[in-house]
Amino acid sequence: MLASHRRDTLLAPLAFVFLLAGCVQVGDGRLTMGGLFEKSVQPDTVPLTAPLEESFAYLDLLTGERGRMDVTETGPGSVRVEQSDGCVWTRSGDWFAPSDGWTRCDDSRNWHTGRAVVQPEGTIWPLTVGAEGRFTRRAVSHTGRSYTRETVCRVSDQVAVVREGRSPTPAFVVECNDGKRIRTTWYAPGEGPVAFHKMHRENGVEQAWLRL
Repeated sequence: MLASHRRDTLLAPLAFVFLLAGCVQVGDGRLTMGGLFEKSVQPDTVPLTAPLEESFAYLDLLTGERGRMDVTETGPGSVRVEQSDGCVWTRSGDWFAPSDGWTRCDDSRNWHTGRAVVQPEGTIWPLTVGAEGRFTRRAVSHTGRSYTRETVCRVSDQVAVVREGRSPTPAFVVECNDGKRIRTTWYAPGEGPVAFHKMHRENGVEQAWLRL
């Protein structure tokens, strides 16, 4: 009886080894054991740079005041944004595209309200350093003025944005230049824009904020 028990004890590890020998890992990370069952060993994932648009609060870096952007998704990549200062604007197809409509934005007598036709040329997605996208915008103001400009958006860097009470946030630096203004967005995968800076070629910084 004792000898039989000892023999079973010695054979158990060998049986486990033979069982592992029948375990095969396939290309997608699944393990199969003798065809009896399969178990995924990889987590569920989503694309790292997939656009994510949602409302958020921010700190105005020029005035020190807090504000809010209420973001409504109107289509794949298209948004309507209402800022706490009363400015409302829309973009279609891409967060980085020039606005195709705006109302009560900035203090320009001729351009605080207007509309535009924006034609994309290529895409900046997925975001990687060096990726580039282009847009042609034909804009008309509420006073009848018009212009046509090309905007070039390029991912120039990948950094970590420091915010109080948070761990540093990895973000892509996206610079959009239309020849008159440079709009720089620090865009974090999974969160969206975490900081923004708009520089006029002649007038200097027009807008700068940090997401709270």
